[in-house]
Amino acid sequence: MMCEVMPTINEDTPMSQRGSQSSGSDSDSHFEQLMVNMLDERDRLLETLRETQESLSLAQQRLQDVIYDRDSLQRQLNSAIPQDIESLTGGLAGSKGADPPVSASNFLSNTLFLITTE
Repeated sequence: MMCEVMPTINEDTPMSQRGSQSSGSDSDSHFEQLMVNMLDERDRLLETLRETQESLSLAQQRLQDVIYDRDSLQRQLNSAIPQDIESLTGGLAGSKGADPPVSASNFLSNTLFLITTE
């Protein structure tokens, strides 16, 4: 079995003379710097991921709150509005050229749809 023996680096050798000996260590230091940069980038990406997950969690919670409020308002409107739109219009639906009577729930659904799409 063959083994390569690295040359001994003399501590007293001036830097200018070490240049020829350190060509192999240049690639090692470049590789080491590349690894450090990759680890830093990984840490930065993990931190961004954590922040994004927290933001998503908050947005989902707000969405749940808004859905709950919407459903609560829908129930309140349904209980407060008469079930027949004709009672609201006072019989105007029977006049010439009027549309047929609409149930309060359909009217309410159409109104909420228009409000939410604006």
